[in-house]
Amino acid sequence: MPLAKLSSKSQVVLPATIRRRLDLKPGDTLEITAEQDWVMIRKAPVSFVEALDKCSSDLWRGYETELEEAREQWGS
Repeated sequence: MPLAKLSSKSQVVLPATIRRRLDLKPGDTLEITAEQDWVMIRKAPVSFVEALDKCSSDLWRGYETELEEAREQWGS
């Protein structure tokens, strides 16, 4: 497990392995959440629409095509 040290200015440098894994670049925004005795840091989405799209299931992808084909059959 990578470790980081808190500086005298309360700054933390994220280990390179973590920065690469999250594809963090200078200027990126991070979301920080604190719960009890732990802190979660994650890369903030550039677009919340993109973030929601990543959360969606593949279950419904392409469904619009299937639905349109069914509608065409009903119309026949």
